Amino acid sequence: MSSKKPAHKLTLKAQDVFFPAACVAAIVLSVMAQLVRMGFAPWAHKLTGLGHAHEMLFGFVLALICGYTLGKVPVVKLLSMLLLWLLARIMFLLSNQPIGSEIFNIGFSLWVVWHILPRFMVAKKWRNRMIIPLLLAIFSFPMVWFLGHHFVVAFNPQYLYQSLLILLLMLMTFIAGRMLAPALAGDMQIQGFTLKARVQPRIEGALLVLPAIGSMWLFLPVNPLITAFLLVAMGTLITVRMWRWQFWRCYQRSDLMALVAGYAWLLLGALLLAYVVFIQQYNQAFLHVITMGAVGTLSSVVILKYALPRRSYPAMVFYPSMLLILLATVARVWADVSLYRDVLLSLSVFFWSLNYLMVLCIWLHGVRKKTLK
Repeated sequence: MSSKKPAHKLTLKAQDVFFPAACVAAIVLSVMAQLVRMGFAPWAHKLTGLGHAHEMLFGFVLALICGYTLGKVPVVKLLSMLLLWLLARIMFLLSNQPIGSEIFNIGFSLWVVWHILPRFMVAKKWRNRMIIPLLLAIFSFPMVWFLGHHFVVAFNPQYLYQSLLILLLMLMTFIAGRMLAPALAGDMQIQGFTLKARVQPRIEGALLVLPAIGSMWLFLPVNPLITAFLLVAMGTLITVRMWRWQFWRCYQRSDLMALVAGYAWLLLGALLLAYVVFIQQYNQAFLHVITMGAVGTLSSVVILKYALPRRSYPAMVFYPSMLLILLATVARVWADVSLYRDVLLSLSVFFWSLNYLMVLCIWLHGVRKKTLK
């Protein structure tokens, strides 16, 4: 009898599809946006301003979440999801009618969330089950964008993006915390220390509830002080959690220090987003602390840890990635208050793209080694 599985039963890890897709998107979307700003690619003018935010959030970030949460998926289904995601990116860039891209975005996001949710339904603790409405909310944003853009007269996409960033802060705080707590505890145990404050369930629960409430208040005609206060409270809880982890004891582990750096970006991003919400002025530079600093650092760490063999994380991999993301974020924030805006934006794109090119090459090398085994 043949040992080969039928084609419809062959599975593939989502990481092996959506992680490289996210790396390519991070590079291409950023480089093309900068080329448009410099006047070299007028046909890609949609990738500037809010269009750039649209594609980085609905394209790059959603691809990262898919890679992390989908797990093993039948090959045909996974490639079909990737095709929908890719068609949405192409339609947004080339079509004069946005509805085509929006339909593909909605189809992709609904299909993905339909596949993801059953994996988390079996969770018993409410903190784990909170991921269900959180992922549902995040992947429903393409539909919310479509409905708001076409049927709401006073539709404000800036509020929508800010609300999505709050939810992404929640998700990244949860995922990074679940990665850091056991890893720090394990490394300290090897050193002879005992870390008592690990997951810190009460703080983790508060970090899931407070920003969720803040995200909802953004859409209500009330004083934005409430959302800002909740985001400051989130930043305070992140600080307390990091301090109780005693992460400095694990300074020799570059992968853990990279995760800690990403968690620190979440802290800074929560506080700056609180300021943006409070003054009611959309500030692209401050929001890039989340979309570049936090997302860039944490996603790079996750992809690198997946690509490299366990327990062989060389410092020369994680520290350059941390530095490149730091330089990219600082240059992007500095650009909006400098006379050399164009130069700083180009530098930011260069550092950002170089990081993801490095991550992609390491991922390809890791896949090659796995294939040869």
